[in-house]
Amino acid sequence: MGRNRIKSSQIDWIDEYMSVWVNDRLVDELLLPAAGSPWLMGDGVFESLRTYDSQPFALQRHLDRLLVSAQAMNMKIPEKTSISLGVNEVIRNNPSTPFGRLRITLLSDGTLVITHSSFEPSTRSISLAQSDSIQQSNRATSGLKTISYAENSTELRKAQARGYDDVIFRNENGHVVETALANLICFDGKNWWTPALSSGCLPGVTRSLLIENFGVRENLIHPEEIETMQSLAITSSVREIVNVERYESKLFEPSKQLIELQGSFHAWILGNLGL
Repeated sequence: MGRNRIKSSQIDWIDEYMSVWVNDRLVDELLLPAAGSPWLMGDGVFESLRTYDSQPFALQRHLDRLLVSAQAMNMKIPEKTSISLGVNEVIRNNPSTPFGRLRITLLSDGTLVITHSSFEPSTRSISLAQSDSIQQSNRATSGLKTISYAENSTELRKAQARGYDDVIFRNENGHVVETALANLICFDGKNWWTPALSSGCLPGVTRSLLIENFGVRENLIHPEEIETMQSLAITSSVREIVNVERYESKLFEPSKQLIELQGSFHAWILGNLGL
């Protein structure tokens, strides 16, 4: 009693015939408590990354960030080896070619859920609106990848109702933070820039790799500065680098520099995986 049997097809990020890793084993159905669960409170952290021919890219970085987030939230943390075992098993039982999406979810009570599903990358450019909601740079979960997405989802729906794909957040100092779903990079004609971590943005894995290997620089950025940029893009581990064609009324053309960065980064990933 007190438990609901929820078939995997009823969860939007779980495919109908997907085997799911829960705690220490593969299951065909996901059992969620009907009351008192961290799941119902949005009390947990997660990582989402792309796989290439069923090989996860930058998995260790994602696991490290998952554990940092969990520690910061005083959560129960499983052994890293058990997470790695779950990742291997769920990929082996849900192979995806050429691209997949691996999601690792950890709830505050230690419950671990891992899924791997097919992913269809899009080459379509996107549009961004400006959110009126302010994200405090020193909030308790600043820089942590939690499953509590209510604010982001609310602002995202507002933007989509206006015909935009995503929304840019500012902090209490008026600095650009990130979008509801990704980090930001922009090109001023000479250098690529991304909002500094002090803005309160998520320390994205793709963001970090671009800083370490492709010369992207950190700085505090105001919204009006974005309008002076030659190129604007979002970055994430699943979508890599996506061109932004419009930010409110400002239009952007996909610059040569952006196209080159997209191609170089994708090739760099495949090279690191030996593909």
